[in-house]
Amino acid sequence: MKIGVMDEVLAKPWSEAFDEAARLGFDGVELTVRADDYAGSEVWSAAGRRALRERCARAGVGVASVCLSSVAGLMTRPDTHAAGVQAVAEARRYSDEIGAGVVLFPMIKHQGQSEEEVFALWREGLRAALEKSEGCQAKIGMESVGRQGRSAEQQLAVIEAVGSPYLGVYYDVGNADYQGFDAIAELLQLGRHVVQIHVKEIGAEMGEGKLDFPAIFGAIRQIGYDGYLVLETEAGDDPAGNAARNLAFVKGLL
Repeated sequence: MKIGVMDEVLAKPWSEAFDEAARLGFDGVELTVRADDYAGSEVWSAAGRRALRERCARAGVGVASVCLSSVAGLMTRPDTHAAGVQAVAEARRYSDEIGAGVVLFPMIKHQGQSEEEVFALWREGLRAALEKSEGCQAKIGMESVGRQGRSAEQQLAVIEAVGSPYLGVYYDVGNADYQGFDAIAELLQLGRHVVQIHVKEIGAEMGEGKLDFPAIFGAIRQIGYDGYLVLETEAGDDPAGNAARNLAFVKGLL
């Protein structure tokens, strides 16, 4: 397995994030784009993607994934649904260009929407985005985020409805616990559908809270997962020191 880190954890701009990740000993960086400026990001620019590839080559660190953050919310609104579909399709194409194997799709629900409405928009939108980006290799990983979680069972139902091997789950063990799910049981239930994993504990440092990380890592190995484990831990007042400490904790479990 490889160990990655979210750009926000490093608290560095993309121009410095890859060198910083290499210095600390990470294998990859997860890049975050947002709805208000994603089209102006380096991921959405040919020159920017070239610059990202050059930084990766120089540092010897890859792009672990592209996190669509609030961009995913475009698909969840009827009035911006088409734009969201297009953005996800483009993200797959651009991820292929920069060597990112996964596009993180946060399962964001807007205020006032019913579960039935949002799941219908996700099923239709993800199917359309995959069709628009046919031939791309990057997988879309649905992530349960926020206070109201989406269960493994619900995510598997979306995967079955969409019917593509390029749709899976980006599993976050910290979110699962916060939302009241059993991370170990869900990882075992999802199995091969897990395309990437966030590691963190909400409200505590990893190893100092209630999560049984040795058991969680046992489940990760049991399902045969061999991709990135991406730190989504707090940057705090000492981003480099905190990232290095959490990296050492994860390495100690592998």
